[in-house]
Amino acid sequence: MPANPSPSVQDAGLRRRGGRPPADKAGDVDRRILEAATSLFLRQGFDTTSCDQVAALAGAGKASIYARYANKEALFTAVVQQHVAAALAPSIDIPWHLPLEARLAETARSILAHSLRPEVVALMRVVLTTAHRMPELARLADRRGREVAIARVATAMLGHPDPAPEAMARALPLAATFIDLVFARPQMRALMGDDAAALEAAAPVQVAEVLDLLSRSGRLEPWR
Repeated sequence: MPANPSPSVQDAGLRRRGGRPPADKAGDVDRRILEAATSLFLRQGFDTTSCDQVAALAGAGKASIYARYANKEALFTAVVQQHVAAALAPSIDIPWHLPLEARLAETARSILAHSLRPEVVALMRVVLTTAHRMPELARLADRRGREVAIARVATAMLGHPDPAPEAMARALPLAATFIDLVFARPQMRALMGDDAAALEAAAPVQVAEVLDLLSRSGRLEPWR
């Protein structure tokens, strides 16, 4: 008895017959296309990735791609939208038991470590290279990552996992300042190709300097 054909062989058979994949297979095709596109866009960049390459890596026909996405820009938008929340908005455990400065330092360290991961830097880099042609997508990626990071810091400032909306509103401006002072330089250096491990190792000193500045200016006092 012949072995069962692989999914790619099954898909090829469906394409030869000119039919669409069954409903129970369509989700698998969607997943493979997005996984292949993500891998290629992050590794090669937008301009050098083609839909032919995505189709080959996904084991799907170009018709399957164009049935879902009007063009390469639409496929890239789908990749970014799928990954921006998970990649740029880390889920971290805030150490509630620590005092304010230590709590903020640990929260900043966790966010920065996440933002310097190779796949996150690659996503940010490829989004920036396409900002001139897809500015709204670049703004979405920047806004989503920044907003969630600010919210994490504000929550750490307040010392409670579920703070009241009014308290969050008061904490957000200082949290935004903290994010700008701590993250702008290492993120830019990572995008320029500096070693992520070295940037992460240097971060505690920079975070301590920012916290000292905010403490000496009295801006942390309301949150103690």
